[in-house]
Amino acid sequence: MLGLRCSSCGEWHESTIRYQCEACGNSLMAEYDYNRIFRKFSFENAGMASGIWRFKPLLPVGPNVAPVTLGEGSTPLLRANRLESALSLANVFLKNETVNPTLSFKDRALSVALTVAGQLGAEAVVTASTGNTGVSAAAYAAKSGLPCTLFVPKSTPRAKLYAMKRYGASLHQVDGTFSDAYLLAKEVAERKRWFNLTSTFLNPFAVEGHKTLAYELVEQMKEVPDWVIIPIGAGPLLVSVYRGFLELRLAGRINTIPRLVGVQAAGCAPIARAFAQDKTEVEPWEAPETMLSAIADPLSSYPADGSRTLKVIRESGGQVVAAPDEAVLGDQEWLTRQEGLYVENASASTLTALKILLKQRVVRESDSVVLVLTGHGTKETE
Repeated sequence: MLGLRCSSCGEWHESTIRYQCEACGNSLMAEYDYNRIFRKFSFENAGMASGIWRFKPLLPVGPNVAPVTLGEGSTPLLRANRLESALSLANVFLKNETVNPTLSFKDRALSVALTVAGQLGAEAVVTASTGNTGVSAAAYAAKSGLPCTLFVPKSTPRAKLYAMKRYGASLHQVDGTFSDAYLLAKEVAERKRWFNLTSTFLNPFAVEGHKTLAYELVEQMKEVPDWVIIPIGAGPLLVSVYRGFLELRLAGRINTIPRLVGVQAAGCAPIARAFAQDKTEVEPWEAPETMLSAIADPLSSYPADGSRTLKVIRESGGQVVAAPDEAVLGDQEWLTRQEGLYVENASASTLTALKILLKQRVVRESDSVVLVLTGHGTKETE
């Protein structure tokens, strides 16, 4: 890894504990010497192992640093035969991230983040979360031996709160939204000099873990899908997956990039609103009203993160869909009973989005589609 570059103005920074560009205040991204990396590393050889750490040369850690891992990654890609039949589609696949160690996609990012925390000499970690990040951060902090403090909205599902406590994290429930928890975690991180793991774009190291999902999709499908549908709050998973596909193309592994779809809850959809209004800048959502807690991010404190995600979606030729709660809950039940996958409601929003795009004739019956199922339903039992 060469250092950190601003995602907006391009300003360069050293690879240290840093969360925003000193020149313009926007989010940062890791930069690599791809020419050097791809002279020694190939995706074909990486496929002979398992987990995200077989892609270590493309992750922001030193070559001799031991990863903090619980066996994350290498999740199944399942053919959705019954869904194909129900929707008259030819190729639908389900990327089942619910089998990661803490039952969500967040483990990819937190494994990388806690590894970097150790590499940079962090003494403690802190994060804001709507649930999954908090559970994952607590688990990987326990594995690494670092104290972990979590700020979560009081609306966070009880099963997720219970898991955070069982992993030994210090838990603080906050009146308000995720954005309120975000500001508290940010203040504590700055005051106590703790490593902030919050999984917006705030931590430029954590977000790199998500791109391994793109590597796995190409490896499992032997081709590039036409569409990848992903639930989003601020959107770091989607943006990182896009970067993963760009790296695959740079390495000569693929020639095309899939069209990416971001799905938001209709009751908290700042990015979807900006997309529908053909705007380039995302504005905060005023009053979230949704049961889809995992993606209920109004972007009150960092609307620029939403703008970054919106830009990537447009670059991919993709779409943003606002999914109504009632439809999502019905699709969650359908996936459970027809495909045997019990996912959290935010994950089921990908199926709702697919149906909407089919009705709009945006997705064609012959297209290949991947639905990314981000979290397990047992963490939302109430």
